[in-house]
Amino acid sequence: MRLPAHGANPRKLYESCNLPLPERYIDFSVNTNPYMLPPSLWPSQTEFCQWAMEYPDPEARQLAELIAEMEGVSPKQLLIANGASECIYLLAKWFANKRVGILEPTFSEYRRACQAHDCDIVSLVATEERNWKYEQQELMKLIEEVDVLFLCHPNNPTGTVMKEDELYALLTAAEKAGTFVVIDEAFYPFWPEGFTAMRWMNEFSRLIVLRSLTKIHHLAGARLGYIAANETVMEKVKTLQPPWSVSRIAQQLALRFLPLEEFVEQTKQMIAEERKRITNTLRACGYSVSPSVVNFYLLRRPGCSTEELFFSLLKEGIVPRHTMNFPGLDGRYLRFAVKTKEENDELLHVLKRWGT
Repeated sequence: MRLPAHGANPRKLYESCNLPLPERYIDFSVNTNPYMLPPSLWPSQTEFCQWAMEYPDPEARQLAELIAEMEGVSPKQLLIANGASECIYLLAKWFANKRVGILEPTFSEYRRACQAHDCDIVSLVATEERNWKYEQQELMKLIEEVDVLFLCHPNNPTGTVMKEDELYALLTAAEKAGTFVVIDEAFYPFWPEGFTAMRWMNEFSRLIVLRSLTKIHHLAGARLGYIAANETVMEKVKTLQPPWSVSRIAQQLALRFLPLEEFVEQTKQMIAEERKRITNTLRACGYSVSPSVVNFYLLRRPGCSTEELFFSLLKEGIVPRHTMNFPGLDGRYLRFAVKTKEENDELLHVLKRWGT
């Protein structure tokens, strides 16, 4: 049985599991914002047609200027890309044949991209027993052994984060060792009162930050992300990017929706409240749930088969994200997105019944 490598592909998942696709299902494997952007703010059909007929700015300068203003960096420190996935593969190409450290379990594309470019990969695996944290001493040792370290923060799939002083100490050690640190902040916008490594962009020459522009704004189909780093790094990585990588439509949607800070704050708060309600309920029912700060969490039922739970949920029209391709998890957990209250209630109803 070969399962899809990512979530948000329920048809392929049911096919892989030899199960019929239900007439109605809820996809908890996709971890974008469950709340829609205001319909009144969407572009008109005429605008969409116009954008589709025009070549995009290959450097996405207007968008880069907007992001630079919002994040307090220079436009020259940014590379706008076709989703965070292109950012990862561009960096992997730049780091080809290098020794790469990956903090796992985490997003599988770091490993896939680096393997595709013949990197030597070393991983450090966090566990539930350690509350999904890494020993600082082990991190410092790893920094000395690799050329670049990939860190997802907040982490996918656990939703967990490091303390601010621990991350700063890691970056300080990396700067001293001459090691690059790539911090993927795709889910940072979902983290209430969180901190971003962007604030240290001009302090650490080896710091590289990735962002997705589609998760919080529910624009996954538009494919938008960016890399932030010092200008020297950006000049080198930009030479690896194909021209016209980001479409005119994607650039224009980002320019329209990125300034909607009130929408982001409102949805961030609603998701945080739902996550707290869900995780408290599930723990009371005997489930083990990761201490996530974002819009998804890991779950398992101690003493029960995760595979049985997985198939049982699929038959009920509940689509979780499997963890078979996350090193360190190996299918023993399921990941669920935090969705609307109504959708979350359906999940809770099924899990309560299954857990008794």
